[in-house]
Amino acid sequence: MSTATPTPSPTAVDAAVTAITVVIVSYNTREQTVACLDSLAADAAGAPGLAVSAVVVDNGSVDGSVAALRARHPWVEVIDAGTNLGFAAGVNRGVARAPGEYVLLLNPDTTVLPGALTALVEFAVAHPEHGLYGGRTLAADGSLEPSSCWGAPTLWSLLCFASGLSTAFARSRLFDPESLGWWPRDTVREVPVITGCLLLARRADWDRLGGMDERYFLYGEDADFSLRASAAGLRPVIVPAATIVHTVGGSTSESGRERNGRKMSMVMAGKATLLRLRWSAGRAAAGIALLKTGTLVRALLERALGRAEGTWSEVWRRRSDWSAGYPAAKDRLFGQAPVQPLRGQRGGMVVEAEPAFRTAHANPYTARLYRSMSALGVTVRDLSYWRLATAHVDVVHLHWPELTFLSAHRPWRVRARLVLFFGALRLARLRGTRVVWTVHNVVDHEQRSTPALRARLRRLLVANVDGILSLSANGVEAARASYPELAGRPAFVTPHGHYRADYDFSVPRAEARARLGLSEGDLVAASVGQLRPYKNVPHLLEVFRALDVDARLAIAGRPSSDDERERITRAAAGDPRVLLDLTFQPAARVVDWLRASDLVVLPYRAIENSGSAILALSANRPVLVPRIGAMGELAELVGGGWVRTYEGEFDESVLADALAWARDEPREEVADLSALEWEAIADSTLAAYRAVLRRPETT
Repeated sequence: MSTATPTPSPTAVDAAVTAITVVIVSYNTREQTVACLDSLAADAAGAPGLAVSAVVVDNGSVDGSVAALRARHPWVEVIDAGTNLGFAAGVNRGVARAPGEYVLLLNPDTTVLPGALTALVEFAVAHPEHGLYGGRTLAADGSLEPSSCWGAPTLWSLLCFASGLSTAFARSRLFDPESLGWWPRDTVREVPVITGCLLLARRADWDRLGGMDERYFLYGEDADFSLRASAAGLRPVIVPAATIVHTVGGSTSESGRERNGRKMSMVMAGKATLLRLRWSAGRAAAGIALLKTGTLVRALLERALGRAEGTWSEVWRRRSDWSAGYPAAKDRLFGQAPVQPLRGQRGGMVVEAEPAFRTAHANPYTARLYRSMSALGVTVRDLSYWRLATAHVDVVHLHWPELTFLSAHRPWRVRARLVLFFGALRLARLRGTRVVWTVHNVVDHEQRSTPALRARLRRLLVANVDGILSLSANGVEAARASYPELAGRPAFVTPHGHYRADYDFSVPRAEARARLGLSEGDLVAASVGQLRPYKNVPHLLEVFRALDVDARLAIAGRPSSDDERERITRAAAGDPRVLLDLTFQPAARVVDWLRASDLVVLPYRAIENSGSAILALSANRPVLVPRIGAMGELAELVGGGWVRTYEGEFDESVLADALAWARDEPREEVADLSALEWEAIADSTLAAYRAVLRRPETT
């Protein structure tokens, strides 16, 4: 028998009600998750100011969790992942389906006490400057369970761990600083780290930060997220009136030494990953050495006390499994074949990419590429001028140099960026660093900065590039034609991978249309994403309006300028068949537009590649594109039933024929994107790195 459904979903409430979506990741915790949702429903029912929805991502449980949750709580969206994605990836999958203004991460082994949701959200609404909000956690016996928040690791805190001081003087502010002392979590206080057992964030802030870093598997990802939030100007805070009961470790169900040793090894793997990703190479190596030392000290103490089979002895035995950090630690700790680190010129290959992971919230492309490369044992980090100048780096991988270096409004800032980067690169080259450039577009769409500074970037860039990558063979030819200086540099084709791991495209077409106010029988064409001039949206509107066709055209996305907004609005005026949503589209909303459409229309003026086309195909929606750049090759890779191209001008006949094709052409329900799998693309990219590293330095 199901529980009473809590407050209505956010789409059914008025603006005075705050919409919050609770995201839970479960793994073989059927009874605990059911009980957690029972308590959540009860608290939501007593919170008239909230519209509470919930998403549970089940990571391949074999205890009947999915069926039990759907039967007991039909108001909850349950996503059956079918495999253990890990906590970070599971959370991201759930948040992608979250319709609320706020998202709340909640562990399945928690009980929400009355008033907790209201207290947390009311504080967040009143104090938006904090951005991240946690609460107070209690143990089952009502005593304080202090793991709702922590201090950030420092060399001092790790030295205290290594020497045993943090154990001898547990909860000491001096010798155990990560514990935050004896503070009972009963006052409002800003903290460095809020744990994922109870973490609230405004959805806009979540998207801005790019969500959880999926390089973590279990433990450490919430610390990384909190520290990134602080670096972005937010101030994570504990709200003591938001209280839950937390049975720590409910998702790891082993017992005794194996359970404790494996769980603590996973905690240590999270710590090692955090140090490797957020600290310099030298500082991280010192920090991991201190973690190992502290583990050994505790293992020796267990032996001296006659507990040779204790937790820390097990963690010490597994030190080679966790000290490498994720993703290698995942394979080792979960019993799979270990990942062997791949070798560059010296030691493990190290790549500084611009960008790597920091832009995942806007475009998952580079983050997905480098997560796949990390799984091969490559260390990839977002570009740091300081690390480039002082630490070992095998490859610098640039993607959109104009955006990186020329996007500042003041010329002096552009000059400073050029001096800092190319100055650091000059030092790095003395240590053998090579530069690879993925030429996404031969001409910057925005034409940033001044002609003189654009020319200066070009001179510096072509003088330092050791190899070029393109997403298509056509792109290689275009790059060499536009940059004849690169004619002698090696070139490689590495296609654009799909987005099926980054978005939840399982929403049914009818459900997506209902949310968007579209009728089931409508023939719908759409253009979705940021609306920039090169996407030719005003012309698309003019062509559509000239057609006498029973169809709808949806334009969804934020215009890149006020002028572009005015052109689009003017071109759409007076046609009731046109649906405009000229606002930022969160991931779940993008998915809805794509799933609701019959055809995605992208009448570009000039491009080499199109992430928007790949995104539409990932959602199993046919696309119309001009036969320019890589679009012809994309049609050959995916098939003519999914990609329709045209030559010459985009006009009424092109659009009319494409609408009929989208409606009438027989096609499978799922587009075959096997040629766009990230694992193969990562292999190809790594092969390109190795080829460039074997060549003499560019002169």
